[in-house]
Amino acid sequence: MQVEKQNTAPAGLIRDTTELAVVVISLCNEPGLVDAVRSLRRQHPPPEIVVVNSGGGDPGTTLAASGIEVDLIDHPRPLYPGAARNLGVRATRAPFIAFLAADCQAEPGWVAERVRRHRGGADAVASVVTNGTPGRASGSAAHLLLYARRMKSTPAGSRVHYGLSYARPLLERVGPFREDIRQGEDSELNHRLGRASRVEWAPRVQTAHRNSSGPWPLMRDQYARGRRSRLYRHLPMHTLLRVALVNRPLDGLRQARRTREERRRLLWAAPLMVPASLAYALGLIRLRLDPSWHAAVPASPRPQR
Repeated sequence: MQVEKQNTAPAGLIRDTTELAVVVISLCNEPGLVDAVRSLRRQHPPPEIVVVNSGGGDPGTTLAASGIEVDLIDHPRPLYPGAARNLGVRATRAPFIAFLAADCQAEPGWVAERVRRHRGGADAVASVVTNGTPGRASGSAAHLLLYARRMKSTPAGSRVHYGLSYARPLLERVGPFREDIRQGEDSELNHRLGRASRVEWAPRVQTAHRNSSGPWPLMRDQYARGRRSRLYRHLPMHTLLRVALVNRPLDGLRQARRTREERRRLLWAAPLMVPASLAYALGLIRLRLDPSWHAAVPASPRPQR
């Protein structure tokens, strides 16, 4: 493994004064990495930042060309998210730990509110997701399909708690993340937290996710998500199709009606949600028909539906 160490400020100053470490996870130096790191550099108080990239792509050169010096772990082979998370946890010192995907940006207050919640006794702090591509119908459709249950306006009974930051002692007790599953490593770890852990939903901790930039990228992305999903592996085929073609888009449409801004997007995005849901269902079917699908990746906990 190649590890490059650079710093945004003297190491002692940053690491001895910050309370939140953020692990930025990137695959093959993916687009958006620079913007993700910049969104953290704008935060107050400044967090401890480490970028974990796997699969190559020379992220060090990309970051340096943008004037960014930051701690970097560059693994030559692609890693599953759990392995990337664990590398970042081991490379940081701050008492609280958060994670940010390279296709996301931290909105203002992202660090400060997490720190405030953890100082108040929270073992883990869950975030909400905002639409990082609000100017495109395809982006709004993707946002409604993917994150209907993680929006600021999502009712309490429908919310799911993801995008968590953790108190380091909690991670040391229940961790590490599983490194052998393609997705769901956070769900699996959160399942281990137990009822005694205090998990808080923090609507002021907002993560902007960059969504598809056009209709065809949306369809390809939804198909790919279905093709690699293990969320519904426990369901019979007829139930799986009902979830993909009915429940999932209806969740998004109901959520779109709850705020004025989302209602305005509804008419714009709704026509794309039908073919996008079909693409997702086709991906699920293709996965189910693969003879090796049941053994390819160990099962994750069932989704909260």
